[in-house]
Amino acid sequence: MPSLPFVTLDVFTIERFKGNPLGLIKVPEGQDVSSETMQTIAREFNLSESVFLYEGKTGPDGVPEWRYRIFMTECELPFAGHPTIGSAVYALGTLAGSTKRGRMLCNAGPVEVEFDGVKARCAIPHNFHLHQSTAFSEPEVFELQPSLNSGGAPVSVDVVSPVKGMNFVCVQLATLKDLARVELGKKPSARLDAEWNEGFIGSYFYVVTKTNEGSVEVQSRMVEGQLEDPATGSAACGLACLLAMKRQRKLTSFQITQGVEMGRRSDIGVDVTLSDSLTAVERVELSGSSVKVMEGNIEYN
Repeated sequence: MPSLPFVTLDVFTIERFKGNPLGLIKVPEGQDVSSETMQTIAREFNLSESVFLYEGKTGPDGVPEWRYRIFMTECELPFAGHPTIGSAVYALGTLAGSTKRGRMLCNAGPVEVEFDGVKARCAIPHNFHLHQSTAFSEPEVFELQPSLNSGGAPVSVDVVSPVKGMNFVCVQLATLKDLARVELGKKPSARLDAEWNEGFIGSYFYVVTKTNEGSVEVQSRMVEGQLEDPATGSAACGLACLLAMKRQRKLTSFQITQGVEMGRRSDIGVDVTLSDSLTAVERVELSGSSVKVMEGNIEYN
């Protein structure tokens, strides 16, 4: 019976049993694993995402490269943040013996990586879009989160896509007390712009806790129906792009803390560079750490 080696990682943390768990399944050279099998294995792991990491190769410019595919329990994703950081830290830190530079290849495009021995910094594929067709109203927020109806009125609500196929209703709340009121519940049904109307939709609730000239600190929670995610890199990137565009600064560094309320604190770094005209996102860098928790083999039919 064929089998695949795997590890599990806790991502966006250096402390085991914090951060966001990730299943990383290694696909050996020459072993053919179908997309259907990958989906079945991801469902067996039953984590927010699992990745399938192929053998590393050397790119045409001499930089080591690893192809990886990302699966939720029900579908494949073009890009997601915590699988990218976890895969990058494991590939460069473990498989390549602390190589300082590498490249991760996902369905959304190539991801250039710098690794300092602890953190991976990834220049991620991005196509930031702020949906304009129909606003997500305050009553819809209260329908989504009835617990906020007793005083946690949103400061602002925006629907964003960091890349096509990943969509988030970003709800800014006034206080951490309001953020603590957020509960599992309904999935959002945002009306997306016509050419962007596809893929995953989650709710991202956040509070801006500190603002300096070139940096912003945020505490957040990502809820998608009956699931709360300890760390959501793609949502963090979408939110950082949104806030950077609102701030109208060339470069802003964001430190986003997520998962506190569920006991799995995650520390997510995002740096956003705007174009010289400050009208578009030019570069997005996502950074974080990960730590190995388990390893073994999974058999499949």
